[in-house]
Parts: sequence; C-alpha cells; structure tokens
Amino acid sequence: MKKKSAKKSGKSAAAKTSASAKGVKPGLLSIRKQLLTMREEVLKASERKDIVTDVGGATGDSVDEASQSIERELLFELSDNGRTTLDQIEAALRKIDRGVYGVCESCRKPIAKLRLKTLPFARYCINCQSGAERTPESRLEPVAELASAGEDTSSSDS
Repeated sequence: MKKKSAKKSGKSAAAKTSASAKGVKPGLLSIRKQLLTMREEVLKASERKDIVTDVGGATGDSVDEASQSIERELLFELSDNGRTTLDQIEAALRKIDRGVYGVCESCRKPIAKLRLKTLPFARYCINCQSGAERTPESRLEPVAELASAGEDTSSSDS
C-alpha cells in the first residue's frame, strides 16, 4: 500500500514541477533539476528505511532485541535528518518559484554561487551561518519578507 501512495504523490509532484518550472529563470533551471534529484533520492532512501523497519521482527534473544533497538533508533535519527533535508529542499524549490532563491534570509545579501552549488538548499550566506555556529546564543533570524518565502502557503485541505 505504501508504494501506491508514494507513486501517487510522485505523479502529483511531477505535475507540480512541470507547471511551476515555466516561470523559472534560465540560470536556475539546473539548480532546480539538482534539487528535484536530491528530493527523489531522499524520498527513495526514506522508502527503503520504511521497508527495513517493517521487515524487522522479534527474535526472542535479548542481545538480538537490543541490537534491533539500536538499529531502529539509528534509522529514526536518519529519517529525522531526511525529513529535515527534504523540508530544506522543498523550501529552496519554493524560493526558486517565487524568485527569491539565493538570497540570505538573515542579511539579504546574495549567497555565494559556490556555496549554492555545494549546498543548493542553503538558507544563509557563509558569514551569517558561520557566525551563528561560533556563538550558539546567537540565532539566525530570517528577515520578515524572506522568512515566509520558503514556507508552503498552498492549502492541502482541498
């Protein structure tokens, strides 16, 4: 059943992709394609993890159970990272569609092309990101008009 729902969502995502790619600047088409590929890889990896967790059964041996518990925790952590990465990729795709891709959410300056090439879903320029990492107390606060640029405003209730 999971495979059917995954295929359904894949088709709707492909339809959205082709429809929204029409207004994309030509220079961003390759980045958009890279982000879409990354999104598919994260979704496939998540699907594989779901299969692995469904297959695991009780063996009765306490050592095996402990090992399986550790594996489940690791898979949960990996899937949490996958969800975070997927959210960041989706936000970058929405920014491309809205024409605000490549602008730092904190200082509003352009993010370096090399940084975007390396990390196409980067939200902050290297200066803002490294400053926040040096001092944990300082939080990156997105500029008001860019804060919602990566958010999905479409209603999924329909």
